[in-house]
Amino acid sequence: MKERIGDLKINGQSSSAGGNYNDVIVNGEGRITGDLDCIKLKINGRCDINGNVKAKSVEVYGNNSIKGNLEAERAKIHGTADVNGNLSVNKAEIHGSIDVDGDCNAEIFNIAGTFAIEGLLNAGELKLSLYGASRAREIGGEKITVKRKGKYDLLGLKSRIMSSKELTVDTIEGDDIYLENTQAKVVRGNNIEIGSGCEIELVEYKNGFKQDENAEVETHKKTQ
Repeated sequence: MKERIGDLKINGQSSSAGGNYNDVIVNGEGRITGDLDCIKLKINGRCDINGNVKAKSVEVYGNNSIKGNLEAERAKIHGTADVNGNLSVNKAEIHGSIDVDGDCNAEIFNIAGTFAIEGLLNAGELKLSLYGASRAREIGGEKITVKRKGKYDLLGLKSRIMSSKELTVDTIEGDDIYLENTQAKVVRGNNIEIGSGCEIELVEYKNGFKQDENAEVETHKKTQ
C-alpha cells in the first residue's frame, strides 16, 4: 500500500494531480488528473476526476464526474454524478441523478431521483423512489422496491416532461419484488407484486404473485 501524502484541498477554481491522500475536499470547481485513492472525498460544488476513484466515503453536494471506476464503502450524493466505469459500494444514498456506463454493485442502494445504468444494477437491498425516467439493462437483488414518487427536477420544480413509464429495464430478478411504473420484459422472483403503471411481458414467481388492476402483465406463471 502506498503511503498517503496528507490532505488535498481545492478552494475556488483549481486543478491537482491524483494520488494517495487522507481527505480530499473540493469547495468550488475542481479538476483532478489521474487516479485518486483517499479515505474521504467531499465535494461542495463541482469536480471532474480523470481516473479511477477509491475511497472509504464519498460525499457530493453538487456535481461529480469520474472518468473511470468508483469504489467506496459509503457514497452519499445530493445532486448529480457520472461514472464512466463501474460503481462498487457497500451503501449508496442518492438524492438527485446518477449515470453509470458500466455495472453497479452495492449491498444497499437507495435513490430518490433518476438514474441511467447501462449494465447490471445489483444490490442486496434496492429501494428506488423515481422522480423521472430511469433505466438499467438488468436489475438483481434480494429485496427490490420501485415506487413512483412524483415529477420534479433537481431544483424541486415540477417537470414539464410527463412520462407514463418511469423505469425501463430488460430483466428484474430478486427474492421479494414490488414494482410501480415499470416497463420490463421479464420479472422473476419468489414473491412478486406488480403495482400500478407497470407493463410487464412475463412474470415468473415461485411463491406469491399480486397484480394491481392498473397494471398490465402479458403472461404470469408459477415455477418450481
